[in-house]
Amino acid sequence: MFYKLLSILILNVVLSQSFFNNIAGDEIGFQSAKSLAIGNTHFMNSNTSVMALRNPARLGRLNIKNTKLLSFGLKLDYNSLGSMHAERRSIDLKDFFGGFLTEGDYVSNNNFSNYHQFGAMANIKLLSVNLGLALSHGPWSSLDYSYQEEVRGMEPSSELVRDPIRGYHIMEHKGTIDLTSLGFGLGLDSWFSIGGSINYIHDGVYEYFLDVTQIGSSSQHLASVLSVNEKNDFQGDIFSSLSLNLAQRNLEISIGYEESAQIKDNDKISISNNTGLPFYVYPEIAGQEIDPSSDISSFISEDFTLKHINYFNIEKPEKMKFGLNYKVGANKYSRLVSFEIIKSIFSSHFFNDSYEYNLGIEHVKYDKVFRAGLSYKESSLKTSYLSPITIFSFGSSKKINNLIFDIAASYSYQKYQYHDLFPVSGDSRPDFDSVHESNWMMIATISYQF
Repeated sequence: MFYKLLSILILNVVLSQSFFNNIAGDEIGFQSAKSLAIGNTHFMNSNTSVMALRNPARLGRLNIKNTKLLSFGLKLDYNSLGSMHAERRSIDLKDFFGGFLTEGDYVSNNNFSNYHQFGAMANIKLLSVNLGLALSHGPWSSLDYSYQEEVRGMEPSSELVRDPIRGYHIMEHKGTIDLTSLGFGLGLDSWFSIGGSINYIHDGVYEYFLDVTQIGSSSQHLASVLSVNEKNDFQGDIFSSLSLNLAQRNLEISIGYEESAQIKDNDKISISNNTGLPFYVYPEIAGQEIDPSSDISSFISEDFTLKHINYFNIEKPEKMKFGLNYKVGANKYSRLVSFEIIKSIFSSHFFNDSYEYNLGIEHVKYDKVFRAGLSYKESSLKTSYLSPITIFSFGSSKKINNLIFDIAASYSYQKYQYHDLFPVSGDSRPDFDSVHESNWMMIATISYQF
């Protein structure tokens, strides 16, 4: 099973993100393959240097079972993370009386890219006191998104069987938000540990590209948009992470807290009155300006007017965390059940406070390891058009002497209603487009214990 999963991940270690990621700043980095496989329980089951961010108190439990009076440990780790994001946009096909028949897809995009993360952990144990340290660096969030729409005319030409191609609608977002995390944990005996970390979000660059490419002399069904190719600098921030861990016999409990942070940029976006969702393509046609501190719900109406925002900062929310692990059995034959609740608290009125529930299991029988789980994540965007997401995950592990290979994959699907990204003058649509998004997240982790 391990080698089958490994072959799949080697072929698919890629990354991409959905259309809304450059406003929501979803965390795609600082994950381990083990914690992803066990239902995204990164707070309770990260086994690499990402513990510095996720749960620094567990650094105080490194090498905790060593019975020597004085001991030292060092562990290096490398993560290759990514996903395959598939997006379909369709319009409703109706009969003569306006009754719904089916959905007709007019665009399908598959986005691929990848990124890497690395770090180190060290610990010193003296008698019953254990000090753990960790340093980790990599992308915390990706702003990448790619969209290409083929536009055809209504009637076939004399040379083609199909409707002739008039051109393409193209949109691309590029950029990553990098994070460096330095954490420590202090363990007393084997049942109590505390920890904290300092996390630095680096400054960076966000690229935005928009283009309408015309083929031939006819501009039929093409949007009248000028090409845009811009770069926006954004400023990072520093925030702290704190946690406490209690372990007794088969039960381990952790509570944690993360500060909020603001990634500041000068990006100009618009908000749809209909959906409350961000709209990026046409800020120049937006109407009334919105105060970013105001309540977005007051702007939602029945028309299609867009309200303009002069600036918008990506917000890393404040987080409250609770998790537990229940484990029975020995290392060679054991079962683990893990559960987490994470509350994200936003200061901006454009977001809702949201909850994330993670549940997973691990079954170990000698050299065979099976992990699986599921997550339920509420949308942080303040709109009813985005429903919660359920994420299914699975994975395995293989240890060869001091070398550990962990692999994991997860799958999620979401459907929502949204505007035509490239509206054409005089071509009105009575309904929103239906957007179908499927996402495969995959992680391969290699760690070496000295």
